[in-house]
Amino acid sequence: MTDLARIKSNVAKMVGQDAPAEDIDRYISSEGVTLDDVRNFKLGDGTASADARAKAGIAQAQEMEKLSPTERAEHAGIDPETMQPQGVPAFAPKTGLVDKVGAFSTGGLQGVPIVGPYLDKASSAAAAAMAMPFTGKSFDELYDQGNQYSEAVRRDNPHTATAGGVTGAVAGTLPAMVAAPQAFGIGAASVPARYGLSALSGAAINGADSAVRSGGDVRETVKGGLLGGGLGLAAPFVAPLIGKGVKAVADNLHLSAVARALGLDKSATRILADAARQDAVDPAALARLGNDGMLMDLGPNLRQMAGGIAATPGEGKAIVRGAIGARDADANWRIRSALNETLGEAPTPSRIIDRANRNQQYLQPEYREALRDAAPVDTLPIARYLETEAQTLRGEPQRAVQRVRAMLDHQPTPAEIAQARANGQPPPGTSLVTDASELLNTRHAIDDMLETTQGTNAVNALTTARQAVDDELRASVPGIKEVDAKYAELARQKDAVQRGQTVLSSGREAPRPDELAAEVRQGALPQGLQIGPSAVPLRLREGARAEIERIVGTKANDRVALQEIIKGEGDWNRARLSTLWGKEKTDKVLDLLDRERLFADTSTIVTRNSESAARIAAQDAITGETSRGFGVPEGFIAGGVRGAARAAGLRSAEKVINALRNGGNDKTISQMATALTSGQQSPVLAALMKAGQGSRLQQSQVDRVARALLLGGPTTANRP
Repeated sequence: MTDLARIKSNVAKMVGQDAPAEDIDRYISSEGVTLDDVRNFKLGDGTASADARAKAGIAQAQEMEKLSPTERAEHAGIDPETMQPQGVPAFAPKTGLVDKVGAFSTGGLQGVPIVGPYLDKASSAAAAAMAMPFTGKSFDELYDQGNQYSEAVRRDNPHTATAGGVTGAVAGTLPAMVAAPQAFGIGAASVPARYGLSALSGAAINGADSAVRSGGDVRETVKGGLLGGGLGLAAPFVAPLIGKGVKAVADNLHLSAVARALGLDKSATRILADAARQDAVDPAALARLGNDGMLMDLGPNLRQMAGGIAATPGEGKAIVRGAIGARDADANWRIRSALNETLGEAPTPSRIIDRANRNQQYLQPEYREALRDAAPVDTLPIARYLETEAQTLRGEPQRAVQRVRAMLDHQPTPAEIAQARANGQPPPGTSLVTDASELLNTRHAIDDMLETTQGTNAVNALTTARQAVDDELRASVPGIKEVDAKYAELARQKDAVQRGQTVLSSGREAPRPDELAAEVRQGALPQGLQIGPSAVPLRLREGARAEIERIVGTKANDRVALQEIIKGEGDWNRARLSTLWGKEKTDKVLDLLDRERLFADTSTIVTRNSESAARIAAQDAITGETSRGFGVPEGFIAGGVRGAARAAGLRSAEKVINALRNGGNDKTISQMATALTSGQQSPVLAALMKAGQGSRLQQSQVDRVARALLLGGPTTANRP
């Protein structure tokens, strides 16, 4: 007899598993019955009484207990391959990639607060409408199949559907929060308003959502509103904590990735990144320091970190001190090489002046050649002028004029006296100079007097007298002014060398920037009958270059003093150097000095601090006492506020280093030392800047998402 009860039960299972109608019809046919037989069968049919059927069932169950699991399956007609009754297909949950996508998307639509159910229905309706032209099925049939499929994929992929629901809840709430943050309590001025508005918005969203999903059930609506209000009340406090936690996790993962890329320990990377962030390091700063710059030069925290390592016994100390020592040893060579390359090699002023003096002496033959054809000079007008001036002037100007007047008197030579006697004439007396060579010597004597004369009036009187003598020579000696121009050019060059050596002085003798610029412009112009530009600007540069070399020679070991002298406190030296060598070369020189001063500061902080620490340790070992070291008070006594800051920084760095060393992290300290001594070619700085910035995920972003989830998604797990 056909067991219609069993067949009907199997059909019910197939329907529950969404088996196609063709499979169900095929199964019914395989049992030798019709669809009507199954539909018309009632569980109460048959002649046996309920009692007899119960007894038979019990007896059958007892017999089944005696069978093995395999025999039971065979007796029940279970297919060993499908583990289903004969003719029933194997259960195949909808867990493929396409099914997961469907679970996530439909879960996302359902997760949108309030309008989620309508969006899901609209999606199913749209899918059915688009499929109608290609399937030949009715809209209702396709719509029902779509809903059944959506429910099946969400049932078979619960985690994916929940993730979609959470996404939908956030996506549905976040835009409203961005558009009207005040309605959610974001940015409210007072704490009560912030918490109150957040609670009200949470209650409103979830109450309305529950009402829509429950068909207007009052109890469910109130329940959803209370739940949303509670979570909304907690959101202003909980969301920032979630944001901070997620940000911390993201930053930690980011730091781990940077550390792996550098091949450094994670602790070392974190410490160095924190120091670089606190120093607000410019990513391009290391490149500006050149090939000799190190990471430790870029800020006080990095320098103090290096100082702490240099004071800690171990490989790290050797690395830091070795790098600093090697760089300091090359400082003099580095400075001189850069100056020679930029400004040229330094001359010796005395040699320039000696060469000019020799060249002036070489002009004597030219003077003699000019005097050979000279006419007698008329010095009577000059003598009368000087005699008149001597009557009116007093003091040093009078004495200077009288000396010049005396130079115009010609004293007879022994040969002239002998010749007069031979001619029967009386001996000649004193007369005025008529020989051009004597008048030229008079001019030379006046020039010597001008070099030593003090007082404006005396100088003016001598200058006027010289001009009168010079005018007479010009009139009587053709070609003498051409030789004078050569002589004067050499004299100007000697003066320019001396003047150039005062350019960087800070006293009153130093020219102001505008004065030096005027001197350079005027000095380049030819004077008198000179042909071509003057070499005065060149001699000014040579004098200044020689002075720079003198300063370097006496201050090279004190790079701080060297920078202060050449660069100066204001901008005058920069302006004066720019006048002589141009802005580009001046910037190169001053940048060099700034770099070397920075290197010297780093060396001082790293080496002297470590030596102080070593002395303190030695003192403790000798006395058997434990000193507290060179702390902030001692730093203030020694160096004021800056000294106290350095001491505080060193103590902080030493705590970090000692903590690492006590933890057995000598390898980490060595890696930090290697990183701190790395230069511009190393990728360490860029990586540390990246690590210091943290992950791109912003805490405020996570805060908003967490707040949106708390306000819009407390009932996500219960949504269909």
